[in-house]
Amino acid sequence: MIQQFIKLFTVILVGMILTQCENKNSAEYVQEAIEYSKQGQFSNAKKSYLKAIESDPKNTDGYYGLGGMYNLEKKYNNAEKAFKSALQLDPTHINAWYSLGYTYELMGKKEDSESSYEKHRRLKEKLNSIIGKKKP
Repeated sequence: MIQQFIKLFTVILVGMILTQCENKNSAEYVQEAIEYSKQGQFSNAKKSYLKAIESDPKNTDGYYGLGGMYNLEKKYNNAEKAFKSALQLDPTHINAWYSLGYTYELMGKKEDSESSYEKHRRLKEKLNSIIGKKKP
């Protein structure tokens, strides 16, 4: 009886440890996705970006990275939605504005593309102006 209890306790303990090892936070999933991308493992990168968003639906970098993965897959409508989600969370995400413009360009939406590129340029100018003012 005691041996069965010990075996059961050991199995439960090992299970708890393994599940703790698997749990990552949203930022860690984004970093994992970036590493997968560097290795050319885009399918795994996409899965990690999705896990990042599932873990934290307000993770701007998760949506931004996911948009890039959708562009690679030529799923431009999905990419558009992902970039728009990133921008809804952070309207000053300079790279998301550029990537949205690029996605629109790939979709043949010239006016939308130019509008996104223009927002990118204006934000970049503002950022450069702020950075320039901070220099001694």
